[in-house]
Amino acid sequence: MITALMVTLLVLLSLAVVILFAMLGELNARISESSAGGGTRRPESVQPLPDAKLGATVIEFPDGLARPPGVLLVLSTTCGACQELAPEARGFFASSGVDLVGVVVSCASAASGREFVAQYGLADLPGYVDVSGQFSMSALGVGMSPAAVALSPDGVVRSAVVFSSFNALSSWIASLDDPSGAAGGVSVAPGKDLV
Repeated sequence: MITALMVTLLVLLSLAVVILFAMLGELNARISESSAGGGTRRPESVQPLPDAKLGATVIEFPDGLARPPGVLLVLSTTCGACQELAPEARGFFASSGVDLVGVVVSCASAASGREFVAQYGLADLPGYVDVSGQFSMSALGVGMSPAAVALSPDGVVRSAVVFSSFNALSSWIASLDDPSGAAGGVSVAPGKDLV
């Protein structure tokens, strides 16, 4: 009886974390929209993630992700902005010349994560279905989506942002190579062929 209650509470807590993750991303997108005039087109913005574990080294990467250096995307199955951006991910990384460490899909269940990956054409990209957002929260400190994390060759989290468009993300990536250190001195190596 107590075990069943604990399992039920754990499932509810996991679902609550995923919903909170998506709500924070949506709130960020709506705040950005309202400050940009509230048009129907999503404004192009990139904002630092305040809780990201900058400087932390990710020791273990889940199976399915490539090895750094590069950029790791974090999307959520319940995030409207993520659903809009997900179909563009493959094309963006194929044409951007930036290494993709992978796409982490935060979800309430493995089934919903796999469905998201299939629905938005992400299956042939390096990826990981992150049930309850455990990897993205514990290893990266990423609690909002859509997010991008720049990783150094040795797996150090160099920079992390929430973004509203791939055009804005492209500008952020370009700033990573800025020798003035405006983006934390991150260097993202030229890309691999992702297709």
